[in-house]
Amino acid sequence: MLTSFKSLQQKLAAALLMFLPLLPATLYGGWVGSEQCKNCHAEAYQAWQGSHHDWAMKPAKPDYVLGDFNNSRFDHFAVLTEFYTRAGDYFVKTQNAKGQMQEFKVAYTFGFYPLQQYLLEMPQGKLQALTVAWDSRPSAEGGQRWFHLYPNEKIPAGDPLHWTGAYFNWNSRCAECHSTNLQRNYNPESLSYNTQWSEVNVACEACHGPGRDHLDWASSGAQGSDKKIRRLHAKGQWILSAADVIAKREQGPRAAGEISEQINVCGSCHSRRRLLHEKREPKAAADFFEQHALQTLVEPMYHRDGQIHDEVFVLGSFMQSKMYQHGVECSNCHEPHSLKLRAPGNAVCAQCHVPTVYDQPNHHHHKAKSTGAQCVNCHMPETLYMVVDPRRDHSIRIPRPDLSEELGSPNACVQCHTDRNNSWASKHFKDWLRSAGKALPEKPALAETNPLKLLSRISKEPAIIAASILERLAQQPSNQSLLVAQSRLHHPEPMVREAAVNFMAALPLPQRLQELLASLDEPVMAVRLAIARQTLGADTVSLDASQHQAINGLWSDYKNSLIFHQDTAAGQLNLGLYFLALNDLARAEQSYRRAIDLEPLHLGAHLNLADLLRQQAKAEQSLALLRKISRALPDAAAAQHALGLALVRAKQYPPAVAALAQAAALEPDNSRYSYVYAVALHSTGQSIKARSVLREMASKSLLDSQGRRFLAQLEQITR
Repeated sequence: MLTSFKSLQQKLAAALLMFLPLLPATLYGGWVGSEQCKNCHAEAYQAWQGSHHDWAMKPAKPDYVLGDFNNSRFDHFAVLTEFYTRAGDYFVKTQNAKGQMQEFKVAYTFGFYPLQQYLLEMPQGKLQALTVAWDSRPSAEGGQRWFHLYPNEKIPAGDPLHWTGAYFNWNSRCAECHSTNLQRNYNPESLSYNTQWSEVNVACEACHGPGRDHLDWASSGAQGSDKKIRRLHAKGQWILSAADVIAKREQGPRAAGEISEQINVCGSCHSRRRLLHEKREPKAAADFFEQHALQTLVEPMYHRDGQIHDEVFVLGSFMQSKMYQHGVECSNCHEPHSLKLRAPGNAVCAQCHVPTVYDQPNHHHHKAKSTGAQCVNCHMPETLYMVVDPRRDHSIRIPRPDLSEELGSPNACVQCHTDRNNSWASKHFKDWLRSAGKALPEKPALAETNPLKLLSRISKEPAIIAASILERLAQQPSNQSLLVAQSRLHHPEPMVREAAVNFMAALPLPQRLQELLASLDEPVMAVRLAIARQTLGADTVSLDASQHQAINGLWSDYKNSLIFHQDTAAGQLNLGLYFLALNDLARAEQSYRRAIDLEPLHLGAHLNLADLLRQQAKAEQSLALLRKISRALPDAAAAQHALGLALVRAKQYPPAVAALAQAAALEPDNSRYSYVYAVALHSTGQSIKARSVLREMASKSLLDSQGRRFLAQLEQITR
C-alpha cells in the first residue's frame, strides 16, 4: 500500500510539473508575493505603495490608467492615433507594422510620472510599448496631454523606431526591470514568448529575493538575523569629526573590486548594461559582473568627458564619482521603499557636507536659497529624455565650462544661464578660483585627447574610467597602450580586466590566445565571456588537457549567453559571428538572416551578411544587399563605406568614390574612412584632392602611421 501511495505521489508530481508554466509564478520557486510581506513590514510596504517601483507596470484598469481614453485623438505627421474604451477595456487604434490602421487592446500601463506608456497586445505573446505616451504632469507644467516620444520626426512603419519594431518590444527590452522574477520564455522555433512573472511590478522580492524561506524562518520563532533574505538597508557608518567638513565612512573607502549588495541590486536595473544570462536567482545573488556587462563611458552613450548623453540609467555615472569611491550607497540619498530623497533640497548633501562651509554664497557663488544655490543644479545637472523626463547626472562633478568649447560637452552653468555662452561661464569659473587662491582643477581623465596623457592617468582613476580609457585607446592601439592593457589582464577590478581582454583584439589570434592563457580560469562571467570572444576559433592543438577543458568551458558559457539573446537582432548577429569564427558558414548566414527578419534595417547584420556572401563568391548578391541598406540608411557612414569598397571590387569607380566620399563626410573624424577615400581619389587620378583630405585629418591629429606614410607619399607626388 505504501509503495502504491508513493507511486501515486510521483505521478501527481510529474503531472504538476507538466502544468507549471500555466501556473502563476508565485506558486513555485519560493516566491510568495508582497501581500505576504506587509503583515510584518507594514511601514516599508506602505512607503512602497505609490512609488515608481509599485507603478513600474500595472494592469490596464481604471485605477492605473492615467491617459485620456475618452475617445481622444492624437495626430503625428498625419498618423492619427485614437484612444477609447469598450466594455471596461482600453483600446488604441493606430498604424500597425504594415502602415495600416488597426485596433489594439491595451494590456498594461508602464510607469506613471512624468509620463505613462501603454503596452499593447500583439500575436505570439509579444507586448509592444506605444510611442505615443501620456504626459502625466499637471496642466500648469504643460502636462495632461498625449505626445510622441519623437515629436520632430516622422516614424513610418518599418522604421526601427516605429512602435511595432524591436526597440519597443517589452519582452526583450523592458520586461526584466519592470516586473518581479521575470522569465522571458522565448521559443525560437515559433518565434513566440510565454513571458511570466511573480508580480507584475517591482515588488518586495525583486530586491530582497524569494520570501518563502524567510516566512518559514519568521513563523518558526527563530532568533537573530535571517540570512535567507537580502537586507539592503545598510548605509554604512559615517563619522563627522570636529576637524572635518565632509563625513567619512567608518569602514573606509570602497576597496578595489568591492561592489556592495545594495549596488548589486539597484545597479542591476539602474544602469546601461547587458544581461549575460537568465536571472534565476535574486538580483544580488552574485557579483554585478557575474550577471552583467556594464556600458563603458564612450560616445555616444556619454559625452567625451564622461557626462551623461544617451539614457545610461545612473550607475555608470555614479561609479565615476568621489561619492561612490568613498562608499556612498544609493540609500544614503534615497529612501529605498518610497524612492524619495532622504531630505529636501540641500539637506540631502548636508548629511555629509557641513552646510556652514558648503551651503554658503562663497562656495556656490549664488544668492542663498536661490536656484543656483542648489547643490544638484551645479553638481548634478539634468538632461531631458523622452521629451518630458529630466534625469540628473550622478557623476557629481565640478562644472567645467572651460572645457566645453574644446570637447563639445555640456556644463551646468550655461544650462541655467541660457542667455550666456561658455566663454562667459569659463571666465567666471576662473575668477572664482583665483579669488579663493585655488588653481584650475586637473582636467578630467576622459577629457584628455592626447593618448600618452590618457595612459598616464589610467592608474589613478576609478575602475569604470580606467576601463573606458582602455576602450578608447583600443580604437588606435600603440605599443605603449598595448603594454598597459597587458599589465591590466589580472587587475582586481573586473571591469578593467574585461577592457584589457578586449584590447587584445589588436593582436593576431594565435598571439591573442597566448596572452590570455593565464586567464582561462577567470571566475567572473563578464570577463569570461570577453576571453571567450577574443579566443574563439583559435587553434588549440598545443594546449594541455586542463587548458582544453578551461577554454571549452569559456566557449560554452559564451554560446549560452548568445543564445539567451537570440530573440534580438543583436543577439542573432553575435551568434552569426560565433559560427563564423568556428567556420560554420551556413549557420552564420542563417543567424544574419534571422537578425534581419527580427530587425529589417539592422545595419550590422546587413554588412556582415554582405561580407559573408562576398567570401562565398556571391559578389552580385553582396553588392545588391549593400545597395539596399545604403538606400534605406543614407546617413549610415558604415553602409556607404562598405558599398564603396564593394563598388571598387566591381570596378565601378565613379560611384565607388562617391560612396566613400559620403562615408568620410558623414563621419569626418573617422580616420579609416578618410584614408580609404583618399586612396580611392589617388587611384582615380585625384591625388591633390586626396592630399587635401589627409591634410585635414592630420590637422586634427587623427592620422595613424599608415595614413601619415601615405600623406608623405602624396606630398612627394604632388609637389
